[in-house]
Amino acid sequence: MIRGMPPLRCLLTFSAVMESGSFARAAAQLHVTPSAISHQIRQLETMLGKPLFIRARRTVTPTEDAIAYAAAIGESFTRIAVATGRLASGIGVQRLALHSAPSFATLWLMPRLRDFMSRHPDIDVTLCAGHEPAKLGEDGFMVDIQYARPVPDACDSIVLAEETILPLASPAFLASHRLERVEDIGSVPLIHSIRSVVQWDQWIARHAPHVVLNPRGMQFDRAYLALMAALDGHGLVLESNLQAADLLRARKLVMPFGPVGITVVAHRLVYRREDRTNPQIEAFVAWLTAALASARSEP
Repeated sequence: MIRGMPPLRCLLTFSAVMESGSFARAAAQLHVTPSAISHQIRQLETMLGKPLFIRARRTVTPTEDAIAYAAAIGESFTRIAVATGRLASGIGVQRLALHSAPSFATLWLMPRLRDFMSRHPDIDVTLCAGHEPAKLGEDGFMVDIQYARPVPDACDSIVLAEETILPLASPAFLASHRLERVEDIGSVPLIHSIRSVVQWDQWIARHAPHVVLNPRGMQFDRAYLALMAALDGHGLVLESNLQAADLLRARKLVMPFGPVGITVVAHRLVYRREDRTNPQIEAFVAWLTAALASARSEP
């Protein structure tokens, strides 16, 4: 028994008395004798250390404590009933618990997840996001989409895609700053995506070592925020064409110098080796692989 938890039969008896208004009616409702009702109520009162009813002749009147207690445990009984109904009605439904790096979940996965669910209506999805990798098997997650993390020894992984980290900006920003050549980078504000596997100094060292970067600029701890800042015209961002795919396709962001960047492997799908034949994981891996291949074939 949970420490401090009264016997369930006492709580049910108490609720029945509160609902019916008398020991006799509660006894009839529970198919026990009135003396059994009285005994269980006294047992509960002893455990709580205070009376719950004022007894006068053949009537019982609940105290203020009893009224408050009945409201509290009534909520608990309602939750139990809802959870029971949900579990009973969910027989045959599979649940896929996903964990993902936050920006990939927001920018790429969420806009396409509806397609997966329409193809697999028997699978319900739980999606959580966080920078720290999930402890697969320990915290309930079956799949983790990780960004720039080593693959655990007991896991298999799938590289999602090669992605290119390159400068991106809104068309309005380019027009207002007349950003036409790589040399122009030194005069514009930069947006720093501080978790990106490629930073501005690395990109400059490879593609424009003669350019001195603007020391001013905003910093963000996730790609989504950095891309939204670029979308709002706050500067030139260095980010992934995978994460920015939908924004590029809609021409909300553009590549001012073309696809000039650094290609990396950063996003991996990870699952426990012992779960490789799990049907939910197999379905998700097959769908994700096909969706990424389809995205790569689009202009």
